[in-house]
Amino acid sequence: MNQMVAQSLQGVGLPSLAVMIASAVWFGVFRKHPRLRAIGTGLIFAGGIIWAYLLAFGGFAFPPRESGQWIPYLAGAVALVGCLQGIRLGLWRQVSNLVLSLGTALIFFWSEISGNRLTLVWIIGVTVVLFLSTILLQQVIEDRCSGAELSLGLALSAGAGGIVSFLGGSAVLGQLSGSIGAILGVIAVLAFFFNVTIGSVLPLVYLFIFGSLLLSGCLFAELPWLTAVLLWIAPWGLVIGQRLDHPKISSRAKALVIRMLSVIALVAIAICSAFLLVPPSSEL
Repeated sequence: MNQMVAQSLQGVGLPSLAVMIASAVWFGVFRKHPRLRAIGTGLIFAGGIIWAYLLAFGGFAFPPRESGQWIPYLAGAVALVGCLQGIRLGLWRQVSNLVLSLGTALIFFWSEISGNRLTLVWIIGVTVVLFLSTILLQQVIEDRCSGAELSLGLALSAGAGGIVSFLGGSAVLGQLSGSIGAILGVIAVLAFFFNVTIGSVLPLVYLFIFGSLLLSGCLFAELPWLTAVLLWIAPWGLVIGQRLDHPKISSRAKALVIRMLSVIALVAIAICSAFLLVPPSSEL
């Protein structure tokens, strides 16, 4: 138990520290260049996820044979597509997001597609949910949120996902989700003090990686579907209200707290639902 906790803390702490250093340098250098800042932030975030995966799973599998083994490759691919989206907007963004959504769904259900109509329904459903989520997060919430608000909202959801996965018996999924939450929390703090946005690449990476973790938890572990849905929609609470890019820290801090209330409420309900629907695993 103690060794597991120590390994989990190391797996969360090391990637977060590396992302903090890299992001601080990047924000400082490209503070007045939002497009380059967004591309770099997304790549740094994806790199942190890949390192966190390496620490959690102990290595990479190539070629990947199980859905969980695709996570580091998916993180890199989504980050690169997100960078290209920053250069070419318009229809390219929607087409690439649709391809990524379909590809992620196939990662989970391709092996079961032969002769199974229900599997096709799952593929279509997951594709639609991911695709619509990219539109909502990249175009709606991004315009309404500061960098700190958006990254902190995502951090709370991912961190809660780590807690319910860990207590439910999936230590590896819990560690990886907790690492994502911690990384996003670090980026949120830096974005707040630098008073900068984080762009659309980071949210895109978050969507596909955290979505994959939630789906893995529901299909292969004991994560309740209700809990996963609540954690997935928790950041959507940021649709309410408008962002405040005030130079005064106290004003931005007050606005940040107010904007987070709906996200915190949904995350709290999600954690409670996990405890009510599935008792903590006795193996921990």
